[in-house]
Amino acid sequence: MNWHIPSITDLEVLQACALNNGFFANNYGAVNSILYERRFHSQLAVEDGWIFEKSMENGMECFSFPHAIGGCRQSDGSGTDSDRTAIRDALARLVRDAVRSDRQADLHTNRTLVFTNVTADEKDMLADLYPGAETVPTPESGDYIYRTQDLAGLAGKKYSRKRNHIHQFQKSHPDYTFEPLEPLQAEKLSAIRTVEEAWLHEAADEAAAGSSLAALELERDMIFFALEHFDRFAAACGMSGGILFAAGQPVAFCLASLLSRRVTDVHFEKCLSAWGRDGGYAVINNEFAKRAGTEYLNREEDLGIEGLRKAKRSYYPECVLEKYRVAIKAIETIEDLEADPS
Repeated sequence: MNWHIPSITDLEVLQACALNNGFFANNYGAVNSILYERRFHSQLAVEDGWIFEKSMENGMECFSFPHAIGGCRQSDGSGTDSDRTAIRDALARLVRDAVRSDRQADLHTNRTLVFTNVTADEKDMLADLYPGAETVPTPESGDYIYRTQDLAGLAGKKYSRKRNHIHQFQKSHPDYTFEPLEPLQAEKLSAIRTVEEAWLHEAADEAAAGSSLAALELERDMIFFALEHFDRFAAACGMSGGILFAAGQPVAFCLASLLSRRVTDVHFEKCLSAWGRDGGYAVINNEFAKRAGTEYLNREEDLGIEGLRKAKRSYYPECVLEKYRVAIKAIETIEDLEADPS
């Protein structure tokens, strides 16, 4: 298989795949495939109408579930026999490639392929095709999915605290404005860079103490890369977002993109601490939701961080999209490999 590092030139094919498959999982989004390459050292292969991805996690090579660019139903009961056969063949291609790579490197142990961030349907498909597959839930990777109208309206008793936070911000900063982010707006992109640098400076001492400063600096680099190529991301993937200003000063921002026709993925959301204490996070969350054009918002995973989990649950998600880690034994004979030239 012809693996390469994901780049901006892959955006259109990745987005076509996401739209045609109607993804809800953020790890299959085009923007995340590009941005997170630098964190996970991921590689991409586009072969015979299928997209394959692999990455390095904690020193281990891991794989994503493959997807047909034109769309292919998973094991959710609605797929056809031909869909199932196509998925089986795509998985077999991936297994063969991994075994070949091991043998070329003179690694003769039985190969274990680890699939990460797979959905429940994909997990069931792998378990069915590969008896003995080892499955482990990874709740820290589950995506928080919200109805956009819930976050835009904040109606009902359960959202009373969020409304109070917004009222507190309005009272403390009556001149605040929220400005949507659109292409060809260099000043707004610069304002986001300013907020991100200030936010990182605020977080630096605590992060350094917890050995996570490098991760936050890498996140800053990812944000800056998205801003550098914002117009391209916007054209191919509907990248959007917004900036919160108070007294003319940028104090918060968010960046998002179209994950699929029904789902917008919110990639980043930051607010400087002084304004966050006044309810700034609730304000930018609400203002962006009012302008999002999809039925659902994916606000991504909680990473197993209790404070982040609590914050995400406080917005009452429609569901948390379960993710799994699946390990399969890839045992093939030399004859099998030689008989298939792909």
